[in-house]
Amino acid sequence: MYDAHAGKRLVINENNEGAGIPREKFMTQAKKTERVALIVGAADEIVEAIALRFAAQGTKVALCGGAEDRLNAVAARIKKDGGQALAAPVNAADPQAVKACVEFVIQNFGKIDILVNSPAEPAGFPLSKLSAEDFAASVNTILEAQCHFMRETVPGMRSNGYGRVINIGSLAYLGNPRGANVAAAQAGLFGLIRSVALEAGREGVTVNSVIKGDIENSSMSEEERGKISKGIPVRRMGTPADIANAVGFLAGNSSKYVTGQTLFVCGGKSAKYSMSV
Repeated sequence: MYDAHAGKRLVINENNEGAGIPREKFMTQAKKTERVALIVGAADEIVEAIALRFAAQGTKVALCGGAEDRLNAVAARIKKDGGQALAAPVNAADPQAVKACVEFVIQNFGKIDILVNSPAEPAGFPLSKLSAEDFAASVNTILEAQCHFMRETVPGMRSNGYGRVINIGSLAYLGNPRGANVAAAQAGLFGLIRSVALEAGREGVTVNSVIKGDIENSSMSEEERGKISKGIPVRRMGTPADIANAVGFLAGNSSKYVTGQTLFVCGGKSAKYSMSV
C-alpha cells in the first residue's frame, strides 16, 4: 500500500494491523513477534508469492525443495529487500533428508512456527493405465512427503504452544477419471490433515488445507487463460497471490479458531462437486 500524500509505503498485515504505518516502523514492530515459516515444495510462482508475502510481514522464511536454483533466487530476493531467508535442497520423500532439513532450519532460525507444504503434482493416470510405480510415486510425492515434514515440525510447535500447518492441494482429491493416482494421494492427505488437527489443537497448533483451482502462471498465453476461464464460475483464473492470501490468513492469528478445515480457492469450481469438504 502506498500513501501518495506522504510519499511513503504503508503496510497492512493479515490481521489488518499496521494500517497507515510506514513500512520501516512496521517491520521494526513485527520483529518483536518474529515468526519462522518453512515452505516446502515446487519452487513455482505460488511458492514464490507465499514466501514474499511472509517476508513482507517480517517473517523469516526457509525454502526447501528440489529446484535449488529457483529457491536460491527467491531467498536472494527476500534478502535484497531486507528480509531473512535461506534455501536448502531436499528430497521430501526421504524421511532422513527431511529430518536433516528441519534441523538445519532450526539451527539457523531457532524454531519453526509455520509449515507450508506445496508439492508438485505428479502426472495423473486412469486406473487402466496406472502402473504400481506411478501409484507409489504419487503417494511418495504428495502424501508421504507432507507427512514427513509434519512429523518433524509439529512436535516442536506443540512444545512451543503455537503452530500453523497449511497444506496446499488440488481439486483432484474430489475424483478425477484421468488421475486416479493423484486423487487417491490427495484424499489420503485430506484424512491426515484432519487427524493431526484433532491431535495437536489443544497445544495451539492449527492444521488446514488450501485447495487450489486453476492458477495462472507467467508462461501461459492470453488464449490459454481465456479458454480455461470459460469453465470457472467467476470467469477468470486464479493468481499465485490468491493462494498466498489464503495461506496468509491460515498462518496468522486471525485464524486461530480455524483448524481441520479445507479452504477452496478455486473461483467457485468446487461447487460443481457433490462433496466439497
